[in-house]
Amino acid sequence: MFVEAPLSFGQLYSWREIDAYPSDGKQEANLPATWDLRGSTLDQVQLALRQLVQRHEPLRTTYHLRDGVPVQRIHADPPVPVELLDRVITDAGEPDRNTAELIGIGFPMTGELCWRGVQVSSDGAPMYLSLSFSHLILDVWSVLELQTQFNDLLASADAQPAHPVEPAPRELACQQRQDSTRTRQAATERYWRRLLATQPADQLPALASGVRQDRIQATLHSHRLGVLAAKVARTHGVTPPAVLLAITAAAVSEHLGAEPITVNLMSSNRFAAEHRHLVTTMNQLIPVLVRVEPGSSLAEHITRVHWAAASAYRYSSYDLDQVLAIAAESGAHSGFNGLFRCWFNYLQLDAEPLDPARRTPAELVWEPSARQYGQPVDVRVTVRGGRTSIALRADPQIMPAEALAGVLRTVCQGVALAASNPASSLADLRDSRGEDLPAALFPPGGPAQTRISAGAGWLRKAVGLAVRP
Repeated sequence: MFVEAPLSFGQLYSWREIDAYPSDGKQEANLPATWDLRGSTLDQVQLALRQLVQRHEPLRTTYHLRDGVPVQRIHADPPVPVELLDRVITDAGEPDRNTAELIGIGFPMTGELCWRGVQVSSDGAPMYLSLSFSHLILDVWSVLELQTQFNDLLASADAQPAHPVEPAPRELACQQRQDSTRTRQAATERYWRRLLATQPADQLPALASGVRQDRIQATLHSHRLGVLAAKVARTHGVTPPAVLLAITAAAVSEHLGAEPITVNLMSSNRFAAEHRHLVTTMNQLIPVLVRVEPGSSLAEHITRVHWAAASAYRYSSYDLDQVLAIAAESGAHSGFNGLFRCWFNYLQLDAEPLDPARRTPAELVWEPSARQYGQPVDVRVTVRGGRTSIALRADPQIMPAEALAGVLRTVCQGVALAASNPASSLADLRDSRGEDLPAALFPPGGPAQTRISAGAGWLRKAVGLAVRP
């Protein structure tokens, strides 16, 4: 038995985004999780899993097409898609390897549950659970919430969630389309129409759905960068994400020779208290037009971008199909990839505090197997363990490897300059790019200090870098 319902705005957004991936690239939408089961019995683990499945509709949901429109079906009691294995575990790295193998398998867009797992025991004693969840049903915050609830259920089968589990996605979908939301949705449509009418056209090429295109990617890891971004944020009453967004937009704008520049911000859409802990997919991109005025001080630029982003977030929950129809009317965009060409996402993955005294050398790591499709510029910032990581993936025809590394360096330079002399202008930032940076902020000594994974010969040739073990 099942109940059929329309998709929530977050579900529809995720479905359209992943549907634009190449047919053999759906695994890129998978989210990994590895849960420690040691100290639990097999019955405890199985009961906790069944309780999670009954508690959260996305774990019982399949997607289907009705007249070309995706719908969801919530099943009453589907089999739990977890394989049970019993074997000798030979080393501590096995759980992560097993999870990595699991997330390498894509989920079909329709007809199947969008998660799976492998539970590994040793001589009957549960050891770990490897899980793969498609972004079709969950976002990162949902995966973390599931793990918290699972651990509570292992500790006590009667444990209740610390936060409300309602509304369920199908209930949220109905709420989002009620007459009471029409005023808000009308404001969102006006926002999109204004932006589509004023943003510069064709700053970046749009990739057709399902098509692959060369991409390169490097990630900067720095503890010091997060400390300085937090300092700038405190000084100007903004947030660290806004600081990094503002400086990144300035760096990309200068490289492209484009001003203003449209940057699409990933919104969690969990601003309302009743939505903060829902287990579903809520994320949607919202564009913001960033003006990069060379005469502006860094303080003025960062503050202006902060408030522009804050304003844009008010419109970040929307019916994507309706927005795509509005974009088609404008004649300037085609499909999902045409609507969102330059991404910025910021994720704080834990609560570990930043350490101002830490001077661990920064690293710039080149990814040998960057995803070969998607947006021509994609910036993803993650903060974990007190370290800030900025992953920049780009179309090498637009941003060659040397330029990509230069953009990341300019971000570090800009944050450092904003921390030490916020009255400096954006023009000063451009003129200071050749100055040395502390090793804790950006790798010193030029290209030889960056790191490329073994086997990336094509990348070594393109970037002209030496491999550092």
